[in-house]
Order: sequence, then C-alpha cells, then structure tokens
Amino acid sequence: EDIRLSLYVTLVSGTLGGICAAIVSNPADRTISEMKKASSDVGPIETGKKIVEEGGIPKLFEGITLRLFFYSFLVSIQFFLYDSVRLLLEIGTDDLKLYLDVLGGALTETGGPL
Repeated sequence: EDIRLSLYVTLVSGTLGGICAAIVSNPADRTISEMKKASSDVGPIETGKKIVEEGGIPKLFEGITLRLFFYSFLVSIQFFLYDSVRLLLEIGTDDLKLYLDVLGGALTETGGPL
C-alpha cells in the first residue's frame, strides 16, 4: 500500500511539474515560433513585444492547452519510471544521499565543479 501511495504521489507530482513547465515555457516557445515564421532577422525581445502589441499577454499563451497535456504526460511518466526503477532496485533515499556524498567528495578532490 505504501508503494502504491508513493507511485500516486509521483504521478501527481509529475503532472503538477508538467503543468508548471508548460506555463513557464509557453511564452518563449510562442516567441520562437513567431521568429521562425518571420522572414526578417528580428530578435526574441522585439518578437515578444510584437506578439504582445498584437494580442496582449494572452497571445503569448496561445496553444497552451495541448502543451499542458503533453508536458504533464511526459513529466509524470518520467517521474513514474524513475520511482518504479528505484523501488524495483530497492534503492532508498539513504543510498542516494550516500552516492551524492561520495560523488561530491570525488569532485572536490579532483578539482571538479564543487
């Protein structure tokens, strides 16, 4: 029962993460799409201003409905697969902490980014 609850929480977390990702990334994706359609070499700032001038802020969020479903599905599946494999291999949070401690120590000794 605890495993089921854990996987449900994973799916819900992935869905919420996907929704947040879609909301945050949609204006940039919309701007890039407009830049590709334009025949001139207009930059992202100018393109974003043009989109807002033409249709306001809501114009930046055109196409978000499909993106919400797509991102939610992808992120929740990724979270679910990660958690399923972690549970299947019986890797606990203590094991992950130990791995990160060892990795951090190795990077520090070799002059890595930490």
